[in-house]
Amino acid sequence: MMKFGGLIFTVLAVVASGCTCRCDSSRIVVIDPGHFHASLALKHHLDGVSDEVSVYAPEGKEVDDFLAAVESFNESGEVSWKCDCHIGDDYLSALPKAGKGDMVILAGNNELKSEYILESVRKGYNVLSDKPMAISSEGYAMLEKAYGIARKKGLVIYDLMTERYDTLNLAARRILSDREIFGEITGASMSSVHHFCKIVNGTPTRRPEWYYDVQKQGEGIADVTTHLIDIFFWQCFPDQPVPVDSILMKSASHFPSIITPEQFHMSTGGNVESCMEVLCNGSMDFCVSGIPVRIEVRWDFIAPEGTGDTYEACIYGSKAALKFVQNESTGYVRELFLEKDGCPVHIGIPVEARIGHEDHFSKVAEAFLGCIRNGNMPEWESVNTLTKYYITTRAVEMANE
Repeated sequence: MMKFGGLIFTVLAVVASGCTCRCDSSRIVVIDPGHFHASLALKHHLDGVSDEVSVYAPEGKEVDDFLAAVESFNESGEVSWKCDCHIGDDYLSALPKAGKGDMVILAGNNELKSEYILESVRKGYNVLSDKPMAISSEGYAMLEKAYGIARKKGLVIYDLMTERYDTLNLAARRILSDREIFGEITGASMSSVHHFCKIVNGTPTRRPEWYYDVQKQGEGIADVTTHLIDIFFWQCFPDQPVPVDSILMKSASHFPSIITPEQFHMSTGGNVESCMEVLCNGSMDFCVSGIPVRIEVRWDFIAPEGTGDTYEACIYGSKAALKFVQNESTGYVRELFLEKDGCPVHIGIPVEARIGHEDHFSKVAEAFLGCIRNGNMPEWESVNTLTKYYITTRAVEMANE
């Protein structure tokens, strides 16, 4: 257990670290901010970044909500963003060429995400994008093209993978790298259950109406699974490229959740005339360099009172198994267990010692800025991002077949 104590200290030190370099010419551009993650990247001060933020978006409630969120952050006193807005149907064509170090932040309608990334790098911007970057084979082709252009221009495309900054995931990465404890990785299974409608302070959180359109939001196996695949690569193959030719896709399936008109109105404020079938559930099986991986994802409308989202995962090793548990037994708080010789050991990291989910976004932004300023974007990062979206978009194709 002494070994785990040192591990926890190291984890907390890594989480607390940040970027301190200066680059006063860096400017932020936000394109079509249709998801609140676009504003979370601006919740905290970003060292060396101009306070002037350019916003290019169509008219509508989504950009209004983004601007309101940024203003609420300004009122906290920690930041003082000044938004210069370019609102209208020509928002993408109006995007000017970038200056050195300029960056685009993307979080919104996923149908257009791949096009936004491609257009941004063509005009010289570095890109920080919320997931998923691609939800179809056509989107994946555009993403491949964008990475090729970025490589030639020395630009950074960075996937907003917040789960890497989760304290339990950092601890798991350290344990999995210890071959004396864990042995060789032999397989993995992951499953998650999310909910469309969440009640905060007695009020349902609002989703955009397009959230229920898988052509715009993406299927479940093209959305949440991006985090699960990324964490598997990051924990089990640390700092190593996982190329597409190491992947063997085995199978994929999907099935819908039924959303009633009353549920749709409750979560969006909009109206539909009949029930909707939303392909938000499914599974995929694939191998990574011969290691079998199974991922399942499900979306229910609302969690029963007193419950919440659930997450179950097990990474199997030749000497032990590492398990994530988030269900009734843990009070719906995610916990980590190391099982060795049939005996589970709780890796007890207090909740108060863990960084909150919203603060993960600033950590990702700092890492992204570090790659831009220091010119040290690791090759494995680009390779593994493309492989991840190959898996998800190919899974969608297989499920549709």
